[in-house]
Amino acid sequence: MHPSQLQNLLGIDELARDTAAVIEAILAVIGMLAAIAVRRRRRSVTPTTLLLLSFSILLDAASHYLRSVPAAEKVTVAAYVLFLFGLIRLILEGLDALMRRGKVHFSTIVKDSLMIVLWAVVVMIVMYTDFGVQPLSLLTGSAVVAAVIGFALQDTLGNIFSGLSVMAQKPFEPGDWIRSGIHVGRVRGIAWRSTTIMTRANERLEIPNALIAKDVLFNYATGGVADEVSVGISYSVPPNHVREVVMTLLHDTPQVMRVPSPEVLAWEYGDSAIKYRVKYWISDYGAQEHIRDQVVSSLWYALRRHSIEIPFPMRTVQMKEARADEKADVAFERELMNELCNVDFLRGLSEEELKTLVPSVAVRQFGAGEMLMRQGEPGESMFIFRSGAAEVFVHAADGQPIHISNYARGDFAGEMALMTGEPRTASVRALSDVEVIEMDREGFTRLFKDRPAAAAAMSEIIATRNAARLQILSASEHGDGKAGPRRWLLMKMRELFDF
Repeated sequence: MHPSQLQNLLGIDELARDTAAVIEAILAVIGMLAAIAVRRRRRSVTPTTLLLLSFSILLDAASHYLRSVPAAEKVTVAAYVLFLFGLIRLILEGLDALMRRGKVHFSTIVKDSLMIVLWAVVVMIVMYTDFGVQPLSLLTGSAVVAAVIGFALQDTLGNIFSGLSVMAQKPFEPGDWIRSGIHVGRVRGIAWRSTTIMTRANERLEIPNALIAKDVLFNYATGGVADEVSVGISYSVPPNHVREVVMTLLHDTPQVMRVPSPEVLAWEYGDSAIKYRVKYWISDYGAQEHIRDQVVSSLWYALRRHSIEIPFPMRTVQMKEARADEKADVAFERELMNELCNVDFLRGLSEEELKTLVPSVAVRQFGAGEMLMRQGEPGESMFIFRSGAAEVFVHAADGQPIHISNYARGDFAGEMALMTGEPRTASVRALSDVEVIEMDREGFTRLFKDRPAAAAAMSEIIATRNAARLQILSASEHGDGKAGPRRWLLMKMRELFDF
C-alpha cells in the first residue's frame, strides 16, 4: 500500500511502513496528553480539537495494517478529512484567542461560519481527488434538500442571518450595556441563535438575534449617559436658590461627570410644588442605580439643611398646645447651650452671653460623603459635631487628597475662618450621617458689640490653640510678626465684626 495523504502531509511518506506507524502513534499519544493538560488548565485550544487530531493520526496508522486494500483506502481518506477538520479548528481557535487578547470583537458566528465553509471545501476537494465526484453535482443535488431544510428552519436561519447582520454593523461590543425592548444588561457575546447579556440581577438572558435586529437598540457605552431624577420644591423657594443648592451637591458626587455639566430645570407648576428635573451624566451605566441612590439621598440632606421644603400632595391640619411648644423650645435652647459650653473658647461665657448666640445657631444634617467645608472657600460659619464622624483632608499640589484627621461628637471645625475671614485651609467630608450645630457671624457680632471683653477672652484661647498658623498669618501681614498672633487675631475680629 502506498503512503497515505496524511503521511505526505506529515512528511513521513518516505519512511518504512512500521517506522511511519510508530511515529504516528507517538504523535497521537502526544496529542492525547496535550488534550488532558489543556483540559486541566483551560487554555484557548479545546481538548476536542487535540483529540480529533490524535484520533485521525491513530486511524491513519491503523489503516496500513488492514488486509482489504479498498477498506484501507477509505479509512485513510476518512483520517485525512478528520485531520484537516481538526487542523481548521486549531487555526480558528488560535485566531480567536489572538483576537480576544487584542480586545477585538470576534463572535462565535464568524468562527463557526469559517469552520463550516473551510470544512465543506476540504470535503469537496477530497471527494473530487479521491473519488472523482464533481463539486457542481454535489451542489446541484443538495439544492432541493437545502430548500426543504431552510423552510423547516426558517426561524433559526433568521436568527443566524440577523446575528451576521449585527456582526457586520457592530452596534455594540462585549462589555457594553445595552437595552433591547424591556431587557437591559451587559453584553457577553453573540452566538448563532442569540445574543447573551447579563442583567443587574446577575441573570443570564439569551435574546434571539432576530429580536435585536428588529427592535430599537440602546447602547449606553457612549462615554457619557444622562440620567435624571425629579423633585417637587415649595413655591416659597426661589428657583435660582434651588439650582445653587442642587448643583453644589452634584459637583460633590464623585461619579457624576463634570462635563457635560449637570442641569437643574424648573419644569412645571404642580398643585403643591414647582417640579424640577435634575439631569446629570455618568460614565459607567452599570453603576447607574447606585449613583441615583447617592444623588437622591444627598438631595434630601441638602434640602433639609437649607430648610427647603418638599411639600406633601395633601392637606395637613396640625393642632398643638402653645405651652407644649414653649416647653419644647426652652428644653432645646438649654440643650444647645450645654453643647456650646463644650467648645473651649465658649466655655467662659455666661448664660446671658450664650443666649445671645442661640438665635443664630442652626442644627444641620449631612449625609455620608457630603462636604461640610471646602479648602480655599471663604468661611462664614463654624460647626460643632453632635453625632457621626467626618474626615479632614487637604489637597496636595498634584490635586491628590491628603488625610489629616477625623472629627467625632464634641469636636468643632471652622472657627479660624469664622473669626478671621481667611479662606478655609482644609476640607471636611462626612464619613457617616452627621448632625452638627452651625454658628454664623451674626450671633458673634451681637455678642461682641454688647460685650467686647468676650472677644478678647476668645481671641486668647483661639490664639493658643492655633499658635503656629496665627504666627505665619501675623508675620505675613505685618512683615516682622512683632504684633503677635493674639493681637493680630483680636484686630482681625474687630475689623470683621465691627466692634
